[in-house]
Amino acid sequence: MFDTSPNFVCKIKPGRSAHGVIVMHNDRLYGYAGKILRINLSNGHISTEPTSKYAEDWLGSSGIAIKILYDELRPWVTPYDPANRLILGAGALIGTTAPGACKSSLSTLGPVTGGWASGCSDSYVGGQLKCAGYDLVVIQGKAHTPVYLWIQDDTVEIRDASHLWGKTTWETLDEIRKEFEDNNLHAISIGPAGENLVRGACVIQDKGRAFGRCGTGSVMGSKNLKTIVAKGSGAIKVANPESFMTIVKKTRDMFKKSRTIEGLRKYGTLGGLSRKQDSCGFNYKNFQEVVVPEDMALQMNPRGVIDEHQAARQSFPGCAIGCGRHVHITKGPYAGLKSESPQMETMSSIQGRLAIGEPTFMFKAQAYCNQMGLDVDLAGGSIGWAMECFQRGIIDEKDTDGLTLEWGDADVVLELMRKITFREGFGDILAEGSARAAEIIGRDSGHYAIHIKGQDLYEPCRGSLGWCLGTTTSTRGGGHTTGAVGDNAPGADLEKGKIIFGVENPYTPLEYEGKAAMVTYMEALHRVNNSFGICHFNTIHWDLEHMDLPQLAELYSAATGWKTSVEDLKRIAAKQLNLEKAFNLRHTHFDRKDDMPTPRDMTEPIPSGKLAGWKMDEKKYNEMLDEYYDMHGWDRETSFPKRQTLVALDLEYVADDLEKTGKLR
Repeated sequence: MFDTSPNFVCKIKPGRSAHGVIVMHNDRLYGYAGKILRINLSNGHISTEPTSKYAEDWLGSSGIAIKILYDELRPWVTPYDPANRLILGAGALIGTTAPGACKSSLSTLGPVTGGWASGCSDSYVGGQLKCAGYDLVVIQGKAHTPVYLWIQDDTVEIRDASHLWGKTTWETLDEIRKEFEDNNLHAISIGPAGENLVRGACVIQDKGRAFGRCGTGSVMGSKNLKTIVAKGSGAIKVANPESFMTIVKKTRDMFKKSRTIEGLRKYGTLGGLSRKQDSCGFNYKNFQEVVVPEDMALQMNPRGVIDEHQAARQSFPGCAIGCGRHVHITKGPYAGLKSESPQMETMSSIQGRLAIGEPTFMFKAQAYCNQMGLDVDLAGGSIGWAMECFQRGIIDEKDTDGLTLEWGDADVVLELMRKITFREGFGDILAEGSARAAEIIGRDSGHYAIHIKGQDLYEPCRGSLGWCLGTTTSTRGGGHTTGAVGDNAPGADLEKGKIIFGVENPYTPLEYEGKAAMVTYMEALHRVNNSFGICHFNTIHWDLEHMDLPQLAELYSAATGWKTSVEDLKRIAAKQLNLEKAFNLRHTHFDRKDDMPTPRDMTEPIPSGKLAGWKMDEKKYNEMLDEYYDMHGWDRETSFPKRQTLVALDLEYVADDLEKTGKLR
């Protein structure tokens, strides 16, 4: 056995490690760093393998991650099993000047859905990792005591983290910078929520950006891994520098035509409250309403808070937009708070969902979640479920540790968030997320647990069918970042939308026609973005004037020297999607029913706002889902992939696996 005591240090040196001879792979790849770092926390073994083993077939980051997870995890592995892998990926274009190349991913077998789990975050760590020579870090095993990873070029160390365990992510970063006497260091860390295996715990980049949803933080906590710190002295080379910079300039010029970019730079997505209100896309009182009352909307006024309290703007390397900002709240109940400003998700998933009017509450709530490593959607989803259950008499003070759960009570919400973080009392139930909490409580409370595949939603699905279809069919559980399409985009260029999506009427949110094709297109774009490390906001996900697959194909071709077409990218994205689907079928019992909207979305009409009275047509929705399955080559009845589909994507071995378990059509 190898020594894995708290003082154990592993160092990779050229040719040798703490455990003997290893081969330092670094096949020359342009655009990529060239190596994948593997770390086993159980025995301290560290090794590398060449990225070239995967790159051409899987692009990078989350694409390579699903290939590794599918191939290496047996069906009996569970999320907290030491055999599970946690994979940090730096996108294929990170480290270059490609617009928006600032996203890293964390992927694993997740504890929220029990299947494919992957989240992205703006990340300085990703760039440092690639400059240190690594495209991905694959972590398995479980350390005997708390540890953290220090990665600096060819030196990789497993260090004692006992002094960091129990600290917030903010405190952890400060301690790391103090320990190395370097205020420019960057880290991704878990807080107490991850340490306590809160099912929806997330991992935080520095102090303000989250690898959201999916519970990656609790997997990291289950491995006794507190933080990962990376620092690199190298650089990323592209195959055709002159051509690459010409394409970079051309793509950056595209943003000059954007009509939405200045608002995004000034307020981030918080500037979109009026748009959400207009399209009935805002979460209020746990989705009982999809608009917030006008007087509360005026009171919340996030633009006013930013105008008054903004202290600085923030951007990440390569981003063509820069939608981040920091605030210093100087008055009100949270005076003195210094934090990064939230985006729309916190305002909708916590502030609106829980009916809190105080305009600075969302800033306080997000700061707390960032410190504790608590996912805002799990917090908002489970507390929203509890408040509605309390409203309807399903639970009372005997269930809630004596707390009276009333809409709009900010102090009670903060106390419940604390209880969730430390799994204290009623918080131990809420820490499981609304789906499992409803199973624990019973009493017909499941209708008010608003989730897809166990993942708490922040997205209202009523009123936008393209958004709904992409959210509900998401392989990682409910979420709009792996296929949902904004089919109610005001002011969007209709003719351009027709060309991109290949449908006659793309911006008709209440029409079922064409939505399957639009979602299929966005599934490809989102997977390419995530594998390349491109922020969605820099693409047509946000604005049709921003980058699309043709520009991404050009950038990747010039960076790598591999001539890559749009059709090539679509094929690789389809291959990734099908492997995600197969991974879920191996580890879960998901089928067609799990691709359906929530009972509330399917059965309740929109109660107020411009779309008041509109209700989903179940027959038409199922016909739309049939069309979606047909486009993917999946069985209509079960949603399972067909053999010919997998074989056509060079996944015959996956078809053989699924056939053995009866999950192939």
